[in-house]
Order: sequence, then C-alpha cells, then structure tokens
Amino acid sequence: MLGTKILFLEDDKLYQETIKDLLEEENFIIDTCSNGEKFLNKIYDNIYDLYILDINVPQIDGYEIMRILNEYEDETLRLVLTSISNSIIRSFKSGCDGFLNKTGNNQELILRIQSLIKRSYRTYHQDIIISENLSYNIFSKELFYNQEPLEMEPQTLLVLNYLIKNRGNFVSKESLEKNVYPSNSNSKADVIRYHIWHLRKILGVDIIESQKNRGYRLKPIGV
Repeated sequence: MLGTKILFLEDDKLYQETIKDLLEEENFIIDTCSNGEKFLNKIYDNIYDLYILDINVPQIDGYEIMRILNEYEDETLRLVLTSISNSIIRSFKSGCDGFLNKTGNNQELILRIQSLIKRSYRTYHQDIIISENLSYNIFSKELFYNQEPLEMEPQTLLVLNYLIKNRGNFVSKESLEKNVYPSNSNSKADVIRYHIWHLRKILGVDIIESQKNRGYRLKPIGV
C-alpha cells in the first residue's frame, strides 16, 4: 500500500494511539514504536516519508537518533513532537526539519505535516503536473492519466516519487536504490534500470534523461 508513510516514536501509549488515530483519519499510513531501538529496527525494514520523534524515549533518545540518521545520510523528513521545554534549539541543531510542542492543537500538527511533505517536493500543491495528461499526487503517491489512476508496481512508483522530488537534478542509481528500497533489501542497480525502463514506457522516453556516471534525471516539470 502506497501513500504518505510516517513512523511515530512515542513511549506514551495513550498519546501514541491518539495521534495515530488522528493521522489515519487524514489518510496517512502510520507505524509506531515506543523506544529508540525499535525505531532503528523499523527503518532498517521500511522506507518512510516522515519521522515524528519524541525526544525523551527509552534506550536511544531522539537527539541520538537524529545523530545516527545524520551519520547514515538519511534524507527522511524529521518532525520533533515533544513536551520537553527549551528543546527547540537543540532539536534543530540535531537535524530536525520541524518542531511542535505536544500542547499544540491537532490541526496544527496536520498542517505542519502537510507543509513539510509539500516542501520536500518543492511545491505548494498536492498534485504535480508531469505532462498534459499526467499528474502525480504527492500524498497518495498515485500517477494519474486524465485524472484516472494508473496501476503500477509500488517500487516503480517510488522511483518516480524520488525523481519528482529531485526533478531537474541527476540522481545516481545508488541514491535511488537507497531511497526506494529499505536497508534489508538485496536489490541491485539492474532493478532500478528495470523501473526506469517501465517509467519511460508510461511517461515517454524524453522525460527521464540518463548520463553515465551521473544517473537519471526527470526533466523540470510543472509544480
């Protein structure tokens, strides 16, 4: 199942379930964990669009998790959601993309998440126009032809998703593989070539460029 996938780290079970229910009502896909070690295990097995992190959690705290993510060069968005006072400066210095105190209202949390997702695609809209007939919804991760969703392999759509985020810039096969397949995957660069071939059949051969030693680039498109 594709869509905006979020991993929520929170050790307060009641609050965790409250926020999970809230975000699922907005059609986000939510995984949860209650300590830092479980968080790292989750990201080893899955690819996420956003991490929501409490700071004060067992085993590995939120600051240390962000240090590990920085070291791994994990590009996933990070939103700190905490009740710890005076933690905003250290959170941003540790590498978060957004910060919200738990005392904030639920609507503000939803708006912050939507804003971060749009920012990662460099757009103010939920639909990105690829061509006259093709558009892509950044929240549902669906490709539409004349407003009708196209059936595609999930990994092919994730390759397209990453190219759209980086449209206009070349990305290497290694970067695509890292951001499309989880760390536990045995995928190879040849698999990426297959997905590119499939996308060219749908989008047209001229929309995705390739250069030796540089990788692939989705030509600049409308936002």
